[in-house]
Amino acid sequence: MIILRKKVQKPKVHYQLQLFSPDNGNYEYSAVVTDNKTWKPKDLLLFVSGHSAQENSISELKTSFAFDHIPTNTYQANSAYMQMSQMAYNLSISMQHSMGMATGRDTKGKSTRKFKNLKWKTFRFLILNRAGRIAWRDGVKVIELTKNNETELLYRNMSTTLNELEFKKAA
Repeated sequence: MIILRKKVQKPKVHYQLQLFSPDNGNYEYSAVVTDNKTWKPKDLLLFVSGHSAQENSISELKTSFAFDHIPTNTYQANSAYMQMSQMAYNLSISMQHSMGMATGRDTKGKSTRKFKNLKWKTFRFLILNRAGRIAWRDGVKVIELTKNNETELLYRNMSTTLNELEFKKAA
């Protein structure tokens, strides 16, 4: 067992485990139990704190990609459904990276992810939820959007990225 005590500048909420003095508002305590004796206390705490990145991914999968939904009573259909949900999630993350929408971040300390991705709800809103109208141009149906420089840049970037991916696939 490793028990860590860290001095805090501003105490958050005045609560402590019964194991420690409840009047002490100057320190934050963490306890981790492991059978691996090779960890240094600081490294172990950073490793345990880093699991939040996985939890965020799982939460995003469950809420936005219906990963917590079991659609049928057959193993094969449910397995295919889960794999498609996972692939859709991976595609959304890959698109963000390809289009430069994922912002880099420092991976020191508690943050274990190298990039900060947009939530699917935000990404979907930026890409799909746009007001427009269908019109005919030179005998071809097109969708006309309101003039917005940022939106135009986003769609041009997305088009370029998809064309580059198609070119790589063909090569």
